[in-house]
Amino acid sequence: MSALTAPEIDTTPPSGAETMVARGRFPVRFEHAEITDPARGRRIEITDPTGDGHWLLGPAEFEVARVFDGQSSFAVLSARLAARGIRADAVKLAQFETRLLSLGLLEIDGRGHRARDPFTGFDFALLHHLVIQRLGVIHPEPVLDRLLAWPRALRMGLLGLSALAALAAPVLLATMGSTFLDQVSATLTGWMLPLLYLVTLASGFLHEGGHALACRALGVKVRETGFAIYFLMPFAWTRPDRRDWEALAMGPRMVAILAGPFASQALAGLGLMLMLAAPMGSAPHAAGVILAAAGLFGATVTLLPFLNGDGYLMLVEVLRLPNLRRRAFDHLRRSVGLHAPALSVPLPAGRGPLLLAVAFGTILGWAGLWIGMAWWLGGMILELVR
Repeated sequence: MSALTAPEIDTTPPSGAETMVARGRFPVRFEHAEITDPARGRRIEITDPTGDGHWLLGPAEFEVARVFDGQSSFAVLSARLAARGIRADAVKLAQFETRLLSLGLLEIDGRGHRARDPFTGFDFALLHHLVIQRLGVIHPEPVLDRLLAWPRALRMGLLGLSALAALAAPVLLATMGSTFLDQVSATLTGWMLPLLYLVTLASGFLHEGGHALACRALGVKVRETGFAIYFLMPFAWTRPDRRDWEALAMGPRMVAILAGPFASQALAGLGLMLMLAAPMGSAPHAAGVILAAAGLFGATVTLLPFLNGDGYLMLVEVLRLPNLRRRAFDHLRRSVGLHAPALSVPLPAGRGPLLLAVAFGTILGWAGLWIGMAWWLGGMILELVR
């Protein structure tokens, strides 16, 4: 999520910018919602429902952003804003347009200026659609409401069984020890590897279902659940209504964040139990191995803080630092003498090392993950062509 500072409003004498046409246009498809930020007051959250854009603006800069229509001059835009009680001359509007274009909040001829990666915040430009393949978005609220309308005894029973399966996973792993890895290595060969990939992708429904169901049970509207492939790695997301989310206390937020890994761990527990119950080499045993591996992937990888997953969200909530990764990379750029937005106030004591740790952790973590994915995919291809 990108945050902007309010545009400077002044009465600088007009220049040649008065007659220039503003190229940028605020897309009509963008969704926006008003939220209350405890640290900064009233804010506007903007999201791109067809992409990965996610921004946070103040009310004034939001009004300035959405006045851009891609066909009016800066003088006309300035007059429109003046009618709304906002004074911004053509020069400042031109500067603000440049910044909005760089952030992807404005488009030129229907094309975004930048394509930012939702996990790292990096700009992959033309490679964006090769890096991220969006599989689809669903709106799960009707299904969630039906599930929550089930009799309380049935809901509590299912929750209890899920909790038992989730708690059984670490116990069974400790009991099996190295036997688990031996059985996984013996089972996941040949066409079992692509099958594991597909099951891992499908298990995202269960993981995100945990997040979405917890949000709905806590009274938070769920705007969408989406699925995609990122650098050939399956991932998914759940987007709650920001106003409802901001109204939650820290405890319920943590419950909603951990509900996803909880659901994946329950799947892993069921897979481990099936492994132990079925004879080695049988189809049920192989199914148990695949379910256990897919569940463990969803329960552990998303908790790594260098991803924009559950672990990162927990870190942001605990530290109360929105846009933590962007802040971290901006601080890293300043530390090595590269251009980065200037700080409005000095960093609090101890904040600098924390931001550097987040930046370097992200770089090293993603490097390790990409190498691991390349190794796994390369091994899978070799297995299939033998």
